[in-house]
Amino acid sequence: MALDLTLSHHLSSETKNRTPNPMKEIWRLAQSTPGIINMANGDPHHSLYPISEIAFRVPSISQDDPVNAWRKGESITQTLTSYKDEPSAVSLRSALQYGSGAGLPEVRAALEQLMTVMHPSPSENHFVTLSLGNADAVTKCFRLLGEPGDAFLAEEFSFPGMTNAPLAHKVRWVPVKLDKAGMIPEDMERILREWDENKRGRRPHVLYTIPCGQNPTGSTLPSERRRKIYEIACRWDLIIVEDDPYYFLQYDKPPIRTEDVEKDGFAKTWARNLAPSFLSLDTEGRVMRIDSFSKIIAPGMRLGWITSNPLFASHLENLIDSSTQHPHGLGQAFIAEMLAGKDSWQIDGFARWVKSLCDEYQQRRDFLARLFEAELGNSGYANVEIPEAGMFLWIRINIEKHPRYRKDQAGKSNSRALTEELFNHVREAGVMMMPGYVFAIVDAEENGSGPNAIDERSNYFRTTFVGIEETMEKGMAIFGSAVREFFAS
Repeated sequence: MALDLTLSHHLSSETKNRTPNPMKEIWRLAQSTPGIINMANGDPHHSLYPISEIAFRVPSISQDDPVNAWRKGESITQTLTSYKDEPSAVSLRSALQYGSGAGLPEVRAALEQLMTVMHPSPSENHFVTLSLGNADAVTKCFRLLGEPGDAFLAEEFSFPGMTNAPLAHKVRWVPVKLDKAGMIPEDMERILREWDENKRGRRPHVLYTIPCGQNPTGSTLPSERRRKIYEIACRWDLIIVEDDPYYFLQYDKPPIRTEDVEKDGFAKTWARNLAPSFLSLDTEGRVMRIDSFSKIIAPGMRLGWITSNPLFASHLENLIDSSTQHPHGLGQAFIAEMLAGKDSWQIDGFARWVKSLCDEYQQRRDFLARLFEAELGNSGYANVEIPEAGMFLWIRINIEKHPRYRKDQAGKSNSRALTEELFNHVREAGVMMMPGYVFAIVDAEENGSGPNAIDERSNYFRTTFVGIEETMEKGMAIFGSAVREFFAS
């Protein structure tokens, strides 16, 4: 069955009502017509660009641990160069010109090849659309799918920068319970099964999830849970928005065998060690996967990509063509040279860099965890789970042990008030960590009250381990002292 027949009902009215940008349609027609004399667009001629080449000096990935060598200033370097008038992975004549909303074809091809290696899928019907980073991609997916009055599913703690985005479009959130292994499939299905459309409106048709190194909890969905969630999505006709900025930052993986690398290459060998993505399970075109270079190259690049079925990809391009326009050309030129340029990193080299980055962050994770144990491990005041991916520790404050902790007969406690008090105490002591309640998704059915309300489970702090050791040492010492003082008050 054609995808536009089976999944078009998930598109919002805004998406269905949006018409293609007519000038972009003509531009694409000109691009696809060999030899045509194009006098239609106001495109400055490349001979007037004050740039003839751009050189990117990057670490060589020939060393065993390229990230460590680069950080210490001991790295061999190489230069990736994009030219206007000489051969390049993508010419600056194209990169610096107006372009397609979906991104330059050469860049999309390179990213599609990367996705084929990292996320081998049973379906070949997936297309890459470039975005201005992760946040831009997520919000565009919400606009593509969200109708005023809709309810979307999400983990009960999630990143507010994303979950705030659709609220102005009158989309509300329904939280799915979490445990140490991430979203609980049985709770997700319970919500869908018990949903009363007469009372609550349309049954949720979108699941937004951060499956690896979930922000803020750090949980990573095991393979079996991912399969269960995908099966539920198929059974209940959901679209999965797979927001996965921490996918490449997975830890505690088995060593990579030289013989496997010699046989299959580094990227394919490493990819087999990583958790399977929802995209790799997608047989029905239900997954919109979002990736980004922000966590693994640099956040200021503001360059990411969405992988989706062709129907959704077409509508995403229409949205981009009439809003943000194409991503910046300099970033696209760099990615093209890095992944597909002659004598460049290529996909195997990119994987070697990211694997080395994983090793670096794993050491920092372990360092911060040891600091926590030294400060609070035997106190009984707090405990922490060691994340399998991502950038954060999720510290549980055992608020029920505080001498001023109270719970009424209905099961409502002062946990939230005490957690806010601790946050202010820690801040005044000189360190900032994110309190758990800022990530909480409030269930409208509970109105934020009652013994099962999210406030009763928000006694957490999120802290990052991506900083330098000196920062972590100072910060955790202050945090530990502040927590002890708080419990003594």
